[in-house]
Amino acid sequence: WGNVSALPAPLADGMGLFRAALAKKVITVPGEFFDVNPGKRRHGRASRFRDYVRFSFGPSLDVLERAMTRLEELVASPPSR
Repeated sequence: WGNVSALPAPLADGMGLFRAALAKKVITVPGEFFDVNPGKRRHGRASRFRDYVRFSFGPSLDVLERAMTRLEELVASPPSR
């Protein structure tokens, strides 16, 4: 898990980073995908995991290094809104 709230816009929430990273061929999983809301008790409120993404370190080291390089480039030069 990583908190992305300090990244530049539009990368500062899980969905924003997910969309931008996907364009770079890197998949992250927005934290809100893991926010179960039994009984819809939090209706109208943003997910408490909105500022988080989940990373997988299961791929080979070569694949992880390419993904990290792409993420570094993305953060250094984020897309405009």
